[in-house]
Amino acid sequence: MARNRLLSASYKASENTMAEASKSFYQAFRLLPKETFQGVAALYAYNRYVDDIADSGDLTQEEALGKLDDLEAQILNIETSEDEPFAWWLAFKDTVSTYQVSTDALLKQIQGQRMDILGHKVVDMADLVAYSSNVAGSVGEMLLPLLVDKDTPISETLRQAAIDLGIGMQLTNILRDVGEDYRDRQRIYLPQTLLDAYNVDEAMIKRLSYHDEEEIPQNFIDLWEHIYQIGDQYYDSIKPVIKDLSQVAQLPILSSAYIYHGIGNAVRKANHNCFTKRNYTNNIERMRLIYQARKVLKDI
Repeated sequence: MARNRLLSASYKASENTMAEASKSFYQAFRLLPKETFQGVAALYAYNRYVDDIADSGDLTQEEALGKLDDLEAQILNIETSEDEPFAWWLAFKDTVSTYQVSTDALLKQIQGQRMDILGHKVVDMADLVAYSSNVAGSVGEMLLPLLVDKDTPISETLRQAAIDLGIGMQLTNILRDVGEDYRDRQRIYLPQTLLDAYNVDEAMIKRLSYHDEEEIPQNFIDLWEHIYQIGDQYYDSIKPVIKDLSQVAQLPILSSAYIYHGIGNAVRKANHNCFTKRNYTNNIERMRLIYQARKVLKDI
């Protein structure tokens, strides 16, 4: 009984983490049945923790890498370990065991954050996609067993679509947070080859990140739109396979895709100010996008 109370508390801690950190995901995935939603929340808490290690300004590079190494060891020994290092850990461990979540996907997330900590240089679009596949495509892959009917084999097409949706969402993150990434981490995730092609340099990004009164130059807007359209292709990959998911998962997944994709439209409405303005979809817009997803599903 005590163990059940501890597990319930761990799942609740996971839900709280998701609710506080991502209103978009929380609102979309709340449409799932309770047990499935709790599993999604537990995996979200894991990914949030790994991401926070890379983003923490309180850790040295050596300390952050050490924490990732420790976590990797815990993942590799998750079946035998009795440790409970985090409030969400019991729920996470229960979810991994119940749904046979891919260990490779869990480790890819850690590797993606190592790339971040070590200052992985994004030379071209292929570099950006590879990085995004690790830090976000891995999330789609690890969630997938929770989103199909029990004992349903997962096709390679469906697995790749889940990874691609994660990549699309990560590209949205990058396009939303250009200024924040530069101010807080001195990071530019936009590919160097595209920066060169559109005549955008670090000096411009630095200036725009600290001066909110300046109009966004057209060449940056053109660069932003170029990457946004590439992101569209990754988002589009989920629609042809949406019916391969369990019926209860189809609306939450399509809704999450529409809501997150909607962040890009919010940036456009802000005149492409992704430097000093935090752009997001508000509650009314999220409800509209959920309605749109529901309508699309009826027509498929």
